[in-house]
Amino acid sequence: MKIRDSGMPEEIFWESLFDVPLILTSLGIERFHDVAELGCGYGTFSIPIAKTISGALHAFDIDPVMVERTLARGTGLNIIANVRDVMELGFGVQTDAVLLFNILHCEQPVELLQHARRALRARGEVLVIHWRFESSTPRGPCLDIRPKSELIIKLAELTCLAVIGETLDLPPWHYGLRFRSV
Repeated sequence: MKIRDSGMPEEIFWESLFDVPLILTSLGIERFHDVAELGCGYGTFSIPIAKTISGALHAFDIDPVMVERTLARGTGLNIIANVRDVMELGFGVQTDAVLLFNILHCEQPVELLQHARRALRARGEVLVIHWRFESSTPRGPCLDIRPKSELIIKLAELTCLAVIGETLDLPPWHYGLRFRSV
């Protein structure tokens, strides 16, 4: 299922919207062995994650063009990328971390969080970033469906995920959250 309001802009513009090293360091990505990423897009996060972790990056996207682009950019890295409808089929892997980046504005966020929790190994984490709830952001879903961090925390609690620490400030346009199964 394609997530509502999720079209991709040009690759160069998209990649200008993130401080990828700051985001990955703030989330502690280097602590994990195997990671699953939903919505790999152009590989903006996939490539640096695969270079950082000691295991495999399982990258998923509903769009075959995005999977092909990620694989092309990640030649020689331990990236296993697949076209997969995670909302219908789940992740189909067990990992140490599941990344839900800019995606919890979907129509069924609780179901998506449940799929993420089920993909975690013991002591694994669900890592979330999303666009700040500000009309000044240059991208992101409309504010009517854009979740605030407080809402994501409440939705995660419904799926037996507990927030770890405080909401992370990830300038210029994002915030981040870490969750663990309870």
